Amino acid sequence: MKKLREIRTKLLVDMNEYILQWGDEDIQNAWFQAGLPDCPSDEDFELYVINDDEWVYICKLFYRLTAERRRI
Repeated sequence: MKKLREIRTKLLVDMNEYILQWGDEDIQNAWFQAGLPDCPSDEDFELYVINDDEWVYICKLFYRLTAERRRI
């Protein structure tokens, strides 16, 4: 279980960085409002990592936002 949490945390940090690096304010605002807050704390990451429903939610949100970005 610890390994799964480590993998999820790494992926979530990477997803957050990916969103931030785009520099698209509309997508960033959607991410901040419905996903991770701006400048997330360790506790923010932990919320999504330990709860399977939250993990699925944030992954789906990331997919939708990146799919939207690719269509532009």
